[in-house]
Amino acid sequence: MPLEFQEYKGNHKPLNSNHKFPLLRLLLIAIFAFLAYRFGLVTAIANALPLGGEKTQITLTFEEKCHSYGGKFKPLENNIGQCSWDITDSTIYRVHSSFLRYLTQVFSGKIHWIASKDHFDLPYGVVLEDSVKHLFLNYRKKDSTYVWVDKNSLCRYPGPCPQKPMERAALKIPESFDFEGQEELLARDVFNGLKEAPVLPILKGKILLLGKDSSGYFVDLDHGYNISSRTMGLGALNPELALGKVIELNVPIGYLPPKDSSSIFLTIRQNGLFVRWEDFYNESKPITKEELDLFQESLGFEL
Repeated sequence: MPLEFQEYKGNHKPLNSNHKFPLLRLLLIAIFAFLAYRFGLVTAIANALPLGGEKTQITLTFEEKCHSYGGKFKPLENNIGQCSWDITDSTIYRVHSSFLRYLTQVFSGKIHWIASKDHFDLPYGVVLEDSVKHLFLNYRKKDSTYVWVDKNSLCRYPGPCPQKPMERAALKIPESFDFEGQEELLARDVFNGLKEAPVLPILKGKILLLGKDSSGYFVDLDHGYNISSRTMGLGALNPELALGKVIELNVPIGYLPPKDSSSIFLTIRQNGLFVRWEDFYNESKPITKEELDLFQESLGFEL
């Protein structure tokens, strides 16, 4: 029986000679893609699409933020808001500011947080109603940092609030000052005064040491806050001073010698290190009365 062979054609379809390559269609698509990219259509579509896991930002009003912290809201003039707490209220623990939490530990009464209604977290000041009224300003310094300042004393709060030992300012060292004297002033400041003027402590303090050396009488005081001072060159001591006794700000520690003018020396140590009087004073009192008036004027109202 003869064998029959058939040609193997496989599974390929025959090429259609009438089918043409869509070159024009591809060209139109390329032009559209270029125009979409050129005019930002692609970016706009991408931004419009929701991203997985993205949370919507909720902006609270001044009043809503105040209530969320357990406070009571009160509108003031000039788009100012006030949020108030009673320190004896159990909701006071919800206050949002570390400064407010500090005040609740050292005062009683009511606290009022005062700020623009548009910027709850950047207050102009805090009013504390106790047996007396206290006002603390959130003052912006020249370096753009903020400090809390007691309006009455103009001192940074909380912290030391020093007074000048005498009304006369510290003497400037003249160019003719001898080298030995300049070395001496590297560790102390000098003040000048008239005749037996009283010399005051720079801060309330406990008397650590009394004595006399070649420059005159001296007094060592511990002021707290890791601050101590030694005043030297006194012509006489206050006879009421005694070791261990606490001396108040308005009580003289001694008096200048009986001369037309004379000098005393002051050494201040903070955390065991010597600090210059001018730096110590300016750091403790970051705002002057003139700057305070300008600050109040910029607010458009008086706290």
